[in-house]
Amino acid sequence: MALDVHEYRDGRMGQLLFQINDKVYGALQPAFDKFRRRTGGFIDPYGDHIVDSGLSILISEIAELKVKTDLLTVLEACRDEGRAIIFVGD
Repeated sequence: MALDVHEYRDGRMGQLLFQINDKVYGALQPAFDKFRRRTGGFIDPYGDHIVDSGLSILISEIAELKVKTDLLTVLEACRDEGRAIIFVGD
């Protein structure tokens, strides 16, 4: 299983920014669950989900976990540059 994170611009999926494998997904699952409860956005390994205005919330939830992952750096860069992302499941 892989959950790909792509940039999302003008209604199109852009370049691949990060890949989340099973192990990382398991570690991030609590943050994704909190994100869903706060925003209604469901990030799972089998579907697609666009995150734009909720990016700061997702970053906050992942940061609270204190899980070492480069995904946080990627998300922060997208937020700072005003870019949306899309999670693409299998």
